[in-house]
Amino acid sequence: MTRSPALAAALFALAALGTPTRADDKALKELEGSYSLESLEAGPIKLTAADLAKIGGGKGTEIKIVIKGDQLTSTFGPKTESATIKVDATKKPAQMDITTKKGDKTETDYAIYKLEGGTLTICGTAGGGESKDRPTEFKSTDKTMLMVLKKQPAK
Repeated sequence: MTRSPALAAALFALAALGTPTRADDKALKELEGSYSLESLEAGPIKLTAADLAKIGGGKGTEIKIVIKGDQLTSTFGPKTESATIKVDATKKPAQMDITTKKGDKTETDYAIYKLEGGTLTICGTAGGGESKDRPTEFKSTDKTMLMVLKKQPAK
């Protein structure tokens, strides 16, 4: 069976448009799990898990993040938000696009990430931006936010 030139061209076009690679699928699978926020930096502001618990009303209030497939859910006290993530594990450092939808508005934060052992570090734009604003290093600035998350044991 031979492929028509049109079908071959269509498959090539789909691949060029960002079809997830096996590396991306593997990366998403490795990211799956529940995480607790260990620290958060945004410009000059640096918060630990203990600081965040105080903001959230005290003991037992923590930021939890769950990644399953391409879905990310964050919970802080009674507030839960969902996002869709897209990764490109072929980039160095690996890239992550985090897209949220609030009403009719869609916003994407452009990030880099690394998963080392049970620690997930994400550095990205805060409050949207453009892909050209994606950080190139794991460092908080006035335009980026750095999060360190600790993977929790599976229950």
